[in-house]
Amino acid sequence: MNGVPTEAELEAAPILEGWVLESPSDSRPWLYGWFFGHPEIDDGDHGHTAPVLDMDRGSPARWARTESRLYRLGLSYPPAEREIRYWAQKLRRRRHLPLGDAPGGGNDIDAMIAFIREEKPFREQKLTRMEHAYREEQEQMAAGR
Repeated sequence: MNGVPTEAELEAAPILEGWVLESPSDSRPWLYGWFFGHPEIDDGDHGHTAPVLDMDRGSPARWARTESRLYRLGLSYPPAEREIRYWAQKLRRRRHLPLGDAPGGGNDIDAMIAFIREEKPFREQKLTRMEHAYREEQEQMAAGR
């Protein structure tokens, strides 16, 4: 199980949706996301993988190999959008995300921000920073950066 996985290996691998690659300063990077088809994790549960050993360098990335297994990679979101989606999903008290559903309850990020604001899970300053970061991401994507 080294190198680029075969199509058969990919077909058998669990899927990680809504993923983001995180690089903690004190360890190797891992992926956060919603798991589907994992032998030990319920479908739709959110969490992180074991440290990443190798990852598809294509765009978009199709797979990642961690210390424990191979994953197929579904959709990925920019970090600020992903954080907003994570909090909206969590605050809606949806522990599990059905495969095919967008985290956070759809694709209306402004509605998710309004929902988080109503729920008040943390200080307004944190949500304002998240919203500002999201707007910057959108501007950068629109500018083609």
